[in-house]
Amino acid sequence: MSSELTTNVIYCGDCKDILKKILDESIDLIYLDPPFFSQKHYEDFWAYGQDDNPTKMEFSDKEWERLRHSIDPNILREYEHIEQRWQGGHKGIYVYIAYMRERLEQCWRVLNPTGTIYLHCDWHASHYLKVMMDVIFGYTNLKNEIIWCYRGAGYPKKDFGKRHDTIFRYAKSEDYIFNLDEVREEYADATVERFKHYIGNVRGGKDFGLQKLNPKGRQPDDWWQIQPIAPSAKERLGYPTQKPEALMEKIIKASSNKNDIVLDPFCGCGTTLAVAKKLGRRFIGIDISRVACDVTRQRLGNSVNVIGGESKEELAKMNPHEFARLVIVEKMSGIVNPRKSGDMGIDGWIEMRAVPVQVKRWQHKVQRQEIDKFKTAIERDHKERGIIVANDFSKDCYAEVARIEKEHKIKIELKLVEDIFK
Repeated sequence: MSSELTTNVIYCGDCKDILKKILDESIDLIYLDPPFFSQKHYEDFWAYGQDDNPTKMEFSDKEWERLRHSIDPNILREYEHIEQRWQGGHKGIYVYIAYMRERLEQCWRVLNPTGTIYLHCDWHASHYLKVMMDVIFGYTNLKNEIIWCYRGAGYPKKDFGKRHDTIFRYAKSEDYIFNLDEVREEYADATVERFKHYIGNVRGGKDFGLQKLNPKGRQPDDWWQIQPIAPSAKERLGYPTQKPEALMEKIIKASSNKNDIVLDPFCGCGTTLAVAKKLGRRFIGIDISRVACDVTRQRLGNSVNVIGGESKEELAKMNPHEFARLVIVEKMSGIVNPRKSGDMGIDGWIEMRAVPVQVKRWQHKVQRQEIDKFKTAIERDHKERGIIVANDFSKDCYAEVARIEKEHKIKIELKLVEDIFK
């Protein structure tokens, strides 16, 4: 990145790499909602972008052991020593903590001295993360352990219901922003009734005498009762770990000012960025999933750019469905087939569903028989044209395309991935 920080943008890629390119002490507020070490695989859920068909997505919060090789060996070595001495943790927990430490050390570097970071987690790893955050940000810089509590359906038969998340709020120094008056809450009616004998009119702010109550409202506690997003709510995008905008409003109002820069290194479907934009803050979002970045871009308005995620190395890591969506939706202005399996050889369409498109997985070389199968898919779709996008085509593919056009009056266009991304 240049010496002047670009804001109101979404970066696609691993936040560990992207954070390294952000200037020292340039961010005013960081909120991150990373994987919770939940040992779950979120598969085949729908995410909805503005003015777009629903898109199936997936991400994994398990099998952290497979990332052991990607961690800085110096950082990992510290946790492996603990792992050897104490066997109480879940397999992979120290790989997860080392993974988070690499990214949170970069968060500390980019955070302004007056800035604050909010780390959202739950019981799966909160205590491990708290110890690690104490090392990076300092034990005395923990300003709140916020408990976000909520109601929900269903209870275990032999346990208390799990009905809260934890949000650790750390400052970088003692000179941190905290806008108390922006987040004050209305007093309960019972409180007003109890004090009315010496307060003329609390609601109107008159005659506060002993100053027991503040006319702007009560100071919030460190436990927040905010309900998760209802299934029918307008802000619901179908993302399984999506947080309510009301939660983000409280955080952004309390710990930033107008025109400040808010960073979310695991931005998902973009709730932090959407609220930051609404409140007049600048924002930077990062997510490793190109589909999530695209959903966020559409949520914020298509004028917001997605940067990155298109190098050969990044494209090679994409799962086939995510790669197909990137090609069809973002590069060809089409729509994807909502069926992930049983799509009968059609991954999507362009030109108002007039032209079927098939996108082959990365580095796949198309053979002649695959052209014949796609010709059958075009006929089944009652179309006369089609496009195959692939990394390479065998020589006889071009001869087969010419034969099909001559004998069956069906035109198949062969497009190379490198040409699409030019």
